[in-house]
Amino acid sequence: MKRILSLTLLLFTFACQPYKDIVIDPFAPKFVTFDQTRMYFNNVRATYYDIIPHKQSSETTTIYRYDKSVIDSTKAIIQLHIVSIPTKDNAFIMLAPNQFFKGYQHFTVHWKNTDTNQIGEIRYKQGGMPDQFLFATEVYNLLNKEDIEYEITFGDSRTPFLTTIQERNAFRLTLVDFYRLVTLL
Repeated sequence: MKRILSLTLLLFTFACQPYKDIVIDPFAPKFVTFDQTRMYFNNVRATYYDIIPHKQSSETTTIYRYDKSVIDSTKAIIQLHIVSIPTKDNAFIMLAPNQFFKGYQHFTVHWKNTDTNQIGEIRYKQGGMPDQFLFATEVYNLLNKEDIEYEITFGDSRTPFLTTIQERNAFRLTLVDFYRLVTLL
């Protein structure tokens, strides 16, 4: 009985984060979707998302925001939206900074591994789909590591970033769903 319980706990642990060790190449963006990936997303994962109305989107474009995303304009939060265009077999990730950023579209994420004291930065300059994919993927690859602290710089401000588990999970899970949609996972 103890062996079965141990095996069940082990399987459950691995099932909770099956993609934790997979590193996505940020310089190899992919935006093409397939019928089966769109069907999986629409029938299974889309239930965890809110559809965001957008004036400029056509009838065939749908913008999704993870329903457990943190919405707080007093903190530096970048929400990720999945934009799906099924008529073109296309999807992409879209960065949506909140009002805390005061309209700045250029920012730098500074990160530090508190265990090894390794530091680095991820720069973003407003751009198209490949630029947003690059930035989000570089952050995603770090989110899968433990003991990382983040700060973000925009204009003359430097403030903590991705400080809560809820913020990190919303960022990470949105990207996992996007990567599944475009068959990177």
